Amino acid sequence: MNKWIPITLWLMVLVLGIGVWNQRRLAMQAGDNRPIMEGTTDGRIFVDVPWKHLPTVGDVRLKDQRGEAFSTAANIGRPFLVNFFFSTCPTICRQFNGQMQELAGQFKNTDLMLLSITVDPETDSPDLLLKYADSFLANHDQWKFLTGQQFQINETGKRVFHVPLDKATHTEKIFLVDRWGRIRDWFDWNETEELARMKDSLQVVLAETVPPLDLQVHTRYALAGGFADRWMQQEWTAEFKLNASDGQTFYSRDMVGQVWLASFFFSSCPGICPRMNRHLANYQARLTEKSVTMISISTKPNEDTVSVLREYARQYRTQGTDWRFLTGDPALIHRIGNEFFRAASSPEHHSSHLYLVDRWGNVRGVFDWQIPEQEAAMWEWIDKLQQETRPPTSLEQVYPPPTPLPSDEDGEEDHGEEDL
Repeated sequence: MNKWIPITLWLMVLVLGIGVWNQRRLAMQAGDNRPIMEGTTDGRIFVDVPWKHLPTVGDVRLKDQRGEAFSTAANIGRPFLVNFFFSTCPTICRQFNGQMQELAGQFKNTDLMLLSITVDPETDSPDLLLKYADSFLANHDQWKFLTGQQFQINETGKRVFHVPLDKATHTEKIFLVDRWGRIRDWFDWNETEELARMKDSLQVVLAETVPPLDLQVHTRYALAGGFADRWMQQEWTAEFKLNASDGQTFYSRDMVGQVWLASFFFSSCPGICPRMNRHLANYQARLTEKSVTMISISTKPNEDTVSVLREYARQYRTQGTDWRFLTGDPALIHRIGNEFFRAASSPEHHSSHLYLVDRWGNVRGVFDWQIPEQEAAMWEWIDKLQQETRPPTSLEQVYPPPTPLPSDEDGEEDHGEEDL
C-alpha cells in the first residue's frame, strides 16, 4: 500500500498545478482588455472603463415601420435601447418585445427611443413591421422597428454591436446607447436583476446634459480598447494605437474631447515632407492657444523607429507644444490611412493633406495646406468644431474632399496627393 502514497501525492500536485495555472490564465485574460463577445466564459463580467473609450454606434441607416429613413447620427441627443428580433419568431422574440413594450410604457414621458432591429429583412418589410408594431401598441415616434438590406443588418451586428444576428442564434441582449452615441452597456432582458440595473443606468443616462468626458463607466460592455489592440482581427479600423517619439502610446480614443490635426510623412522624404513640416511648425503657437494637438504619422515605420522620430521631431517641434510624431506596425499604419482617414498612406505614395478630427473622433475635414483658401477654411472649421457640445447629426465631412490625385506626369509642386 505504501508504494501508492507517492503516486497519489504526485497526482494531487499535478491537479493542484493545473488548477493554479488555469486561475492565472483566467486572471491574465481578465486583465488584457480583450472584447467580451457572446458565449465567452472567462469570468470577466463587469469592468470600469473611461467613457471616452466606449465604442460608438456611428451612423446606422435603416428604414422604420412607416417606410421612413432612420439614422442614429441624426438622432444624436436621444438615448436608445436596442434589441434584435424577427417577426415570424413565435416565442422568444414576442416575449422579448413584450419586455420592450413594458419599458416603452415606463419611460414614455422621457426622450428615450427604442430600436428593434429585424434579423430577417427579407421577410420583415416596413408594411409587415407596421402591423407587428401595432400588435404591441407601439408609439411609432418612440419605438422604431427597423429593417433594411441584408448586408446592412449584417454590418450592424458585426461592426457596430459585435453580436451574431442569424435567425437561429441572434443576440437576446438589450443594448443601451447614450445621448452621445456611445454603447454604455448591455443587459439580459429576462433577468430581474439585469432589468433593475438597466433602469438604474437609464436614469443616469437620461439625466446627462453634457458629454461625461471624465466619467468612469461600470459596464459589462468591455469592448473599450479591445478593437485597437486586436486590429488585425477587425474588418475596419475605427480607432488605433501607435508609438509616439516620446516613448508613450498614442490612443486615438484618448483624444475624445479634443480637436486634432493629422498628417502623413516619413523622415527620409526629400520632397514635400520637410516643406510640409516646416509649414506646420508655424502653426504651433496658434494651435497651442486653441488646445489643438497635431499628430504626424510616419508611412515608413520600419525606418522611422521611436528613436529616429525623437531626433527628427527636434528639427520642427517647439518646446511646450503638443505635436506628436507616430510610428508603429506598417500594416496598421496603411490601414489607418485607408480606413480611418481615407487617405493614401503607403511608403511609395502618401497623402500630403491635413486631416481635421473633431472632439468625437470623426474626420470632418480634409485640407490642402498649399492652397490659401483651404488653409483659411481649416482655421475656421477648427473654431467651429471646438464649439461643438455634442456629436454631429451627420458624419459627412464638413469641408469638401481635396482635389483628385494628380496624374503620374504631374510634378511635386502640384497640389493634392504626391507620389514619393
